[in-house]
Amino acid sequence: MGTRTPPRGRGKSPERGPAPAREAPQVPELIAAAAPPAAARRTVTGLLLRFISCGLLALSFGAIWRLTLAPAVIGPASAFAGIFALLLGFITGGILWYLHDARRRRREPDAVSDERLVFSFIVFAVMPFAVLVLVGVVWLLAFVIGAL
Repeated sequence: MGTRTPPRGRGKSPERGPAPAREAPQVPELIAAAAPPAAARRTVTGLLLRFISCGLLALSFGAIWRLTLAPAVIGPASAFAGIFALLLGFITGGILWYLHDARRRRREPDAVSDERLVFSFIVFAVMPFAVLVLVGVVWLLAFVIGAL
């Protein structure tokens, strides 16, 4: 019982040497280090603009279909035609963006990477086409089941 536990808290502490002087980073350097590079910002902005432009093209194809070709009462066949018009607009936008990237890459090979070219084609052209095929298969299946 002769040993005591050392006191805790703000009691006297053993002498330490002076803390090493550290330079605080300057605010502009800190902000510059935290911000993404300009190429990454352009990529994100470019993808967002592609989605918006393809969506607007799809909506305009759908509106054109609705205002010109659509019947007064929308049935199963005309609903599929409307979906087809919407997806066809998105696919058209995707192919146009792919052609834009391919032409740009032909002029300046370093301007467009392989990944961006393939990503653009798959996301904006192939996947909407796959959705169109899937919707068509489901529509045909529903049409056949309804006829039985």
